Amino acid sequence: MEEIGLVLENIGEEALVKITRHSLCSRCKNKCQLAGNTHESAEMQISVKNPIGASKGDRVRIEMGEQSLVIASMIIYLIPLISLIAGYFAGINLFPAAGEGAGVGAAIFFLALSFVLVNRIDKFLGRNQKYQPVIKAIVKD
Repeated sequence: MEEIGLVLENIGEEALVKITRHSLCSRCKNKCQLAGNTHESAEMQISVKNPIGASKGDRVRIEMGEQSLVIASMIIYLIPLISLIAGYFAGINLFPAAGEGAGVGAAIFFLALSFVLVNRIDKFLGRNQKYQPVIKAIVKD
């Protein structure tokens, strides 16, 4: 994944960079109505590694490995989904007399636990260099 951003501040070996998120549809010239309001973009600030020493005001190219992005996306989306389904089946099998209510209750409980798990995994992976975006180059206008 590659993005272009603006360095706002240097913080030790890292930099605070402002990037603009775009939906895939924002690049489309037709601007059809199928995507609703997804043509709008939003700015966000992220902390990135700055091995090249980019300074405040520099436009930079930021990269993060494709494999890391896929793994992070799988964690964010699949763990809660699997937990929801597993919770439902655990509830109806452990408490068969309670019926579907037990399945729904257990599914919600497992889903809540999965969010705690994803948060902990995020903090753990956040310390891993492989999952952190890095400034690769200063972009000349």
